[in-house]
Formats: sequence, C-alpha cells, structure tokens
Amino acid sequence: MNISRTQLDGIMRAYQKNMESKDKLGKKTPKAQADEVSISDDVREFANAIKLVSKVEDVRTEKVEELKAKIKAGTYNVDGKLVADKIIEEIFTDKLI
Repeated sequence: MNISRTQLDGIMRAYQKNMESKDKLGKKTPKAQADEVSISDDVREFANAIKLVSKVEDVRTEKVEELKAKIKAGTYNVDGKLVADKIIEEIFTDKLI
C-alpha cells in the first residue's frame, strides 16, 4: 500500500481539526508523551551475535587455497549430480519462500 504526500497531508489536517474541536469543547488535550523503546534481552543477544558474525570473514581462505591447488594440479573433479541436486533444491526452496 502506497501513501502519497497528499493523502498524508489530508490525514494530518483531519487529525489537527479533530484536536482543535476537542479544545473548543473544553476538554483537556492529553499531554504529549515521549516515545520510548524497550529492547528485550533476547533481542540484545541477537544483535550482539549479528555483530560478532559480521566480523568473521566470509571467505575460508584455507578452503580456497586447497581448491586452487587441486584445479592447478588437474585433480579437482565436480560431481554433476550433486550440482544438479543443489540447483533443484535452491529452486524449490525459493518457491516455498
């Protein structure tokens, strides 16, 4: 759902008009309260875990070096069935999401 600037302006005018009419009726308007955010311990742990994981390198250099050596030596073989299985698995996983 998209809300355009004109729709938002209309909502704000309606809200302000409503607040003004309450003032005219003599009712007290509620005092503005500051917004407050409370974060649970679980969320703090999760955020800390994300921060720690982001510091870890995405590339396992020892694995890359091992594969480079195998490719250079001509001993690296790819199992086509495993590749096909992974491709199909990813396609079906994407459709489920």
